[in-house]
Amino acid sequence: MDAARSEYLNLSSAALEPGTTVLYRHRSGDSLATVTEATDEHVAFVGDDCDGHFPREQIDRMLGDGRLVLVLGER
Repeated sequence: MDAARSEYLNLSSAALEPGTTVLYRHRSGDSLATVTEATDEHVAFVGDDCDGHFPREQIDRMLGDGRLVLVLGER
């Protein structure tokens, strides 16, 4: 992957605002969830099979390693 494309794919917790849909990949499987709260310190999301509340630094790591994915449209 070239450098320009790599930059394009970078995503941080700053992109997550209330109402954003994410795919959370956890030990039990994958769950669609909606961000319910986003402050300077943390992000919270809720789905049918998950309920997460994480510091933004951890959210950034989860986005980086694919455990949390931003959903841009409906499946």
